[in-house]
Amino acid sequence: MDQAAINLLWSLQLWQVLRGSGVAHGVICPGSRSGPLAVAATLTPGLMRHTSIDERSAAFLALGLIRGTGSPVAVLTTSGSAVAHLLPACSEADLGGLPLILLTADRPTHLKHCGANQTAPQEEFLLACVRRMVQLPLPGSTTFPRASVKEALAAARGPQYHDGVQAPGPIHINQAFAEPLHTDTAQLRAVQRQWLAQQADAVAPPTPAIIQPTACSQPPLEWDQPGVIVAGPYRGQDLAAYQKHLTQLVERTGWPVLADPCSGLRGLGDLPVVSGYDLLLMAPRRLPIPIQILRLGPCSPSRWLSAWLEKTAAVQVQVCEQDQRLWDPLRRTRWRSGHGLSALVARLSPGRPTAAAMALQQGWRQGQHRLQQWLDHQLEASPITEPWLAWAICRWLDRQPPTTVLLASSSPVRDWESFAQPRYPHPITCFRGVSGIDGTLSLAAGLAMASGPSRRTLLVSGDLALLHDSNGWLWRPQLQACGANLLVVLIANGGGGIFEQLPIRNGEFSMEELFTMPQSVDQLALAAAHGVPGQTLNQPRQLAGALEHGSQQARRHGMALLHCPTHARQDHQQRQRLRAAWLAHDPAPLETGTTLSYGDESASTSHPSPS
Repeated sequence: MDQAAINLLWSLQLWQVLRGSGVAHGVICPGSRSGPLAVAATLTPGLMRHTSIDERSAAFLALGLIRGTGSPVAVLTTSGSAVAHLLPACSEADLGGLPLILLTADRPTHLKHCGANQTAPQEEFLLACVRRMVQLPLPGSTTFPRASVKEALAAARGPQYHDGVQAPGPIHINQAFAEPLHTDTAQLRAVQRQWLAQQADAVAPPTPAIIQPTACSQPPLEWDQPGVIVAGPYRGQDLAAYQKHLTQLVERTGWPVLADPCSGLRGLGDLPVVSGYDLLLMAPRRLPIPIQILRLGPCSPSRWLSAWLEKTAAVQVQVCEQDQRLWDPLRRTRWRSGHGLSALVARLSPGRPTAAAMALQQGWRQGQHRLQQWLDHQLEASPITEPWLAWAICRWLDRQPPTTVLLASSSPVRDWESFAQPRYPHPITCFRGVSGIDGTLSLAAGLAMASGPSRRTLLVSGDLALLHDSNGWLWRPQLQACGANLLVVLIANGGGGIFEQLPIRNGEFSMEELFTMPQSVDQLALAAAHGVPGQTLNQPRQLAGALEHGSQQARRHGMALLHCPTHARQDHQQRQRLRAAWLAHDPAPLETGTTLSYGDESASTSHPSPS
């Protein structure tokens, strides 16, 4: 058997191990050096393949697939600079706890560092972000190192499968190939026959072992005393179980839940969810103050919430889902656990909520109810602005079947946090590990592929984020082929509108040149060049019809674009007016009695700026 056949047989073994560890999707980028692995992917049963000419977009599509399916996804690239394009998504997967499998082809060691074509120290490119880096030997030089690959895959899936890592995350498998790389037809058929014969004699691969977490210590919480739950973005793998455990906790304690837009909790009718905390906490003295706070997962981007958590004297405890890393930039948690909410609920003492706990819950819920009604009144007659779009799209979603929503980093996720007050739940997510704007459209495409034909997917994005990943439009034919659909709501505010929310403007330099950087690109024409239909929203009253029409176009073509022009400075002025008006509108004391303490008066006059 010559080297090309050996390379292919070796590659089949690698894909077999990946499939046995739960990898059902492979995103394949072009290249000659990676040819054996690409061909082997087509011969691997049960592997769903996606192809991309852009390695950066490919890796972000994989992140969307991981978030949507809960399973690891592999990305295959060739050697050289192709590997460097994986770093942005790799860094997001690291902080986001996403099991991204980066599979890269390479040249043999003797061709490295001697000027050979398309060689680079690629085995070092991703080291800062990966859980494991595996350098596989040349095919045929030894037996296939199955144990090493399986160990790395267990590390990618986190501490539940591998006791030596703190959280799920990316791994890098670098495979060198010697030439010849490509088999002819006769060799390919011979390898297939040999591989099938080996599979007939092989024992089925064992199911990956799940390591039971060690029992965590008892948190310093008093379940019979008033408290508050602050739920950040959900980063686990079983949202339904998480919601069930949280419901059990609330039934026992009566604590209200301050829920991040991406917590998976907003709109749930059986939980005392407070989604308006970003505005309510501008005046924390009007709210009942808990003596203890249970924080679930990472922090929300809300500066008002962060300021409140930093100032409060309440005992703070943090629980993360299979993530042992420190997620407390405020350094206020007295106790933390990475074993997840289920481990905490399993140790709950029996009982029912106390009257004091229910009084605290009622105070927060009354504030939420007043805010929701007030925002409805304030924004129903608004022109098209960023805050209005967050509120109005949320109102539209309240009348729709479950829809997967991706909020792009920067302004969209912040406006959703402040002004979107859902009455019904939808799967809403964001990628805020490193809060970059790269890969936004490809992330949404991956989520859409994971959702499939049965569920709509909606992306809310700014214009620079969308332009930054314009190659993401290339996913349209593959979305169409698998019946998935993605409607992109583009907030066209003339550049980086987030900078208008920061104290940057100065007459000594050009804000547009250095920060907002508006681009003269016709986004509708750019989308149309990729076969993506689009329309412009001209009047607020047209939004519901435009969203429905765009959804229908997305179902036919795979993707559609709704272009929503706004003005960044006017958008920010509306945010400021709304915040000031809310402070003036809601001066009433609590209706739950005088036995509850109130927050610090100074907190209501400070105005932290979003980063």
